[in-house]
Amino acid sequence: MPFKDNTFDGAYSIEATCHAPKLEEVYAEVFRVLKPGSLYVSYEWVTTDKYRGDNPEHVEVIQGIERGDALPGLRNYKDIAEVAKKVGFEVVKEKDLAKPPALPWWTRLKMGRIAYWRNHILVTVLAAIGIAPKGTVDVHEMLFKTADYLTRGGDSGIFSPMHMILLRKPQVPPTQS
Repeated sequence: MPFKDNTFDGAYSIEATCHAPKLEEVYAEVFRVLKPGSLYVSYEWVTTDKYRGDNPEHVEVIQGIERGDALPGLRNYKDIAEVAKKVGFEVVKEKDLAKPPALPWWTRLKMGRIAYWRNHILVTVLAAIGIAPKGTVDVHEMLFKTADYLTRGGDSGIFSPMHMILLRKPQVPPTQS
């Protein structure tokens, strides 16, 4: 980032760092530009403790989310704090805000067949008469499929888009060993 070291009083990211191929590089830059003692809060997309890499259905759902949302690969929730500590942050708090008592975040993504076909017909007609640009129908279908993967990830509890981590840049830099 084109900023001097120790410039900012605080920083945040919301559903953004999941798109970074190397989270460590992002966190290192945030760490660099924060003033000592400042806070950084991030809202991360993660796989949860329920995710099993040896379960083909889990893998299909997570890969569907990654593909549909242009993600380089979802990280496990445990990896977030480890990366933050590696670059020098102190972990103040970490919590999955999707867990109860929060209401299920994915219910708004559920679309019945009637709603899907209604939207599909509308998008197709708009594209055919030139109001919607070429490719709109393909994008609609991709978004519908992605919403299904997100819903399945939420229903099964293997995915959360609401993993919050609050970090602090220490007042005194850690000593090198």
